[in-house]
This record gives sequence, C-alpha cells and structure tokens, in this order.
Amino acid sequence: MQTVHAPLFSGITDEQQQRMLVCFGVREESFLPEDLIYDFNDRRNIIGLIISGTARVERVDERGVRTILEHLERESVFGEMLMFDNIAGDSLTVVCEKDCRVWFIPADHLVHPCENACAHHSQLINNLFHMTACKAQMLAMHLHILSQRTLRHKLMTYFEYEALQNRSRSYTLSLTLS
Repeated sequence: MQTVHAPLFSGITDEQQQRMLVCFGVREESFLPEDLIYDFNDRRNIIGLIISGTARVERVDERGVRTILEHLERESVFGEMLMFDNIAGDSLTVVCEKDCRVWFIPADHLVHPCENACAHHSQLINNLFHMTACKAQMLAMHLHILSQRTLRHKLMTYFEYEALQNRSRSYTLSLTLS
C-alpha cells in the first residue's frame, strides 16, 4: 500500500506508516459513485480513511427523509467511535460521491497499542484524539448556527464562519441552494 500524508498520520514517517499498515491489517477498497461504503448499523468496529475521492455521511429516518450529515473528502475519517449513538434507529451510512479509495483500519489497533508500544503508535492515537476534538468543535459551530432564532441570523452566522475560515469576504459555498 502506498503511504498517505493525512492528519491521522501526522508526525509519522513513511517507513513507520508502512509498518503500521501491516501490523494493523489495514484493508483498502475502491468504490464507485452511489456505492455504499459503510453502514453504521453493522457495528464493524473499524475506522475508515478516505484516500481519494469524496463521500457523504447520510441519515435516512423511518419516513424515508434523507439528510446529509457530513461531506467527507480526501484524508477524512469515519467510524462508530467518531459518531454519536444512533438512538433513533435511523439508517446511518457513508455513500461514495466521486470514485473513492478507502482504507479500513480495525479500531482496536488504534485504541490499544500493540505489544511493541511504538512511539509512532502513540502519535497516531494522539492524532486521532486531535481529529475528534476538531470534529467536536465543528459540531459546536453547527449548533451555534442552528440555535440562532431567525433564518436570517442563521445565514449571517454561517456566512461569518465561512468568511473567518476562508480569511476572505469572498468564498464559494460547499452546498447548492437546494
């Protein structure tokens, strides 16, 4: 497998990454648009890392209403340990948008260091913790936007976040008006 320079492997050399991929038993799969990449109801206890392409996390409720929860791009991660419990029983899936290559990493290897207790393994756990904190920060931003009382205030708050994130007064929205 080819090494990747994703935030999950920040501070880990290519050689260390190759050893980890073998030690963890990482599996790579390819997907075409609209293919089901992952179903959270399967409880496979793995972490997925998008190597190339794009995907979306979507929820379908009991009435069949589909909601896109998140867009996943290259270097994005997904898996049960990064999501909230699905207490409503809705369908939660990851669906391919543009041709994807995905690495599937058994979550046990990420949480429990191997018997060698390698420094790069600790770095990987640190990186995963940092990515989880960033995702929590993003969710807090979404809550702040949705907690605004009027649609106008929600839009203005969203536009302010986008302007701050892009460090510009001009930017392209990631979603269409529909």
